[in-house]
Amino acid sequence: MTVITRTEIAPRPPVGTLPVAEWGLLSRVARPCPDHGGECPCVARDVEGGCLVFWCDSGEHHFSNR
Repeated sequence: MTVITRTEIAPRPPVGTLPVAEWGLLSRVARPCPDHGGECPCVARDVEGGCLVFWCDSGEHHFSNR
C-alpha cells in the first residue's frame, strides 16, 4: 500500500465546493493541469457541477476535470 502525504496546503477550495479529506480516497486522485501539465491533486468536489476540483501548484489555480 502507498501513502501519499501532502507537504503544502492548497488555498481554500472554490466557493460552492466541498473539500476532500486529506486521508480519503479522492485526495489520491491526480490529473494533469491543462495549462501547466504536472500532476495536480484533487482538493474538492463540485457537487452541483458533478466533477472534481484540482489544485495546480505551478499556476496557483484551481481547475475541474469531467
